[in-house]
Amino acid sequence: MLIDDRGSAVVEFCLMSVLLVMLLFAVLQVAAVFYVRSVASAAAADGARYAANAGVPAQAGAERAASLLAQALSPGMARRLPCAGGLVAEDGSGLVTAEVRCRGTIRSVFLPIGALVTVDVSGQSLKDDP
Repeated sequence: MLIDDRGSAVVEFCLMSVLLVMLLFAVLQVAAVFYVRSVASAAAADGARYAANAGVPAQAGAERAASLLAQALSPGMARRLPCAGGLVAEDGSGLVTAEVRCRGTIRSVFLPIGALVTVDVSGQSLKDDP
């Protein structure tokens, strides 16, 4: 008694291709999150260093970080990561630091309509005396 196995390669390909596509999307999602987080972290740190200069208001650092995000990311993604800046006094030492925090969400690769991934980064720099 012979078993006919014609077409089994097509079925196996279909089953494996679904798994490989899901794996590809997972890798793309992780890469996108790490890229956006890295860019936002660098922009927040640069904005905090800018706001720490003497004679520069703390909110100017947030504006600088937002402009850097707009240059590095798409306009829609940059709008999803708003930045805020301010002065923060350290508890132990009492030193004043300029802080820029960028917090928002980016769309998931898996579900372009629904699920969002949260990105929250901040940068601090010691404020110069005026």
